[in-house]
Amino acid sequence: MALRLSTGFRNKILGQTASLLTNGSFDSATTGWTAVAATLASVASGQSGNCLEVTSSGAALGQAYQDITTVVGRMYKLTCYFKAGTSSAGSIQVGDSGDPNAITESGALTDVAWTLKTLVFIATATTTRITLETTDPTTSETSLFDEIVVDEIMDGVRDILAGCKIAIYSGTQPADADSVATGTLLVTISESGGANGLTWGDAVAGVLSKNASETWQGTAVATNTAGWFRCYQAGDDPALAETVLARFDGSVSTSGAQLNMSSTSIVLDAVQTISAFTFTQPAA
Repeated sequence: MALRLSTGFRNKILGQTASLLTNGSFDSATTGWTAVAATLASVASGQSGNCLEVTSSGAALGQAYQDITTVVGRMYKLTCYFKAGTSSAGSIQVGDSGDPNAITESGALTDVAWTLKTLVFIATATTTRITLETTDPTTSETSLFDEIVVDEIMDGVRDILAGCKIAIYSGTQPADADSVATGTLLVTISESGGANGLTWGDAVAGVLSKNASETWQGTAVATNTAGWFRCYQAGDDPALAETVLARFDGSVSTSGAQLNMSSTSIVLDAVQTISAFTFTQPAA
């Protein structure tokens, strides 16, 4: 068995990003977006194809929102094209269900031509609300939005894998890291065996090592022989197939594997600890 990187991990290393939003282009529908005191429509003459038209119902400021999954403490970039409709102004907001601009907002937008807006924010919760607003409560006043994207800002493998966990399974490693997990989950390694994920130290000579101040461990949930592991990005489910988020798989043995253990015999409720772990970027 060998070290296998998922498609998502390789793409992220190479700088590809994937928007966390559903339907940010509005080319044929408003699917994925929820209206508040507004009606939503996909209309022609967008920045690219159709765009989102938010029309106030007159009861309050008209809004369209979508909740996305985020990682607390990580930085994200939102880009969106805006064009004034009949409303006096519009706005783009980042917050939560209780306060749509709790994190940041664009301020009043009045551009008469399609203009790209950018907001950078740090997530404060695992769910973040993105709100597009027409800031005029008068019935039928509109604002236009198009090509909205939210992606995570990352700087190399250390950032990509910040908050990751390691799942150790019995049986044979899958053919690739994109695939559904095989075997039985034996233990999940986290920071001190708790809810927090793992972090990494500074890279030295092309080698990224576990954070020396952390204890990487977990309590076994089954009894069996460890055969392989999956290191997976925060927000991923290691049991499922996945091609966007970052993960990598490797073999488990007592020697000569990607993860070497003093014993591969895992016993229910026994604490398993990883004392050293490195990710090496080859020079050639």
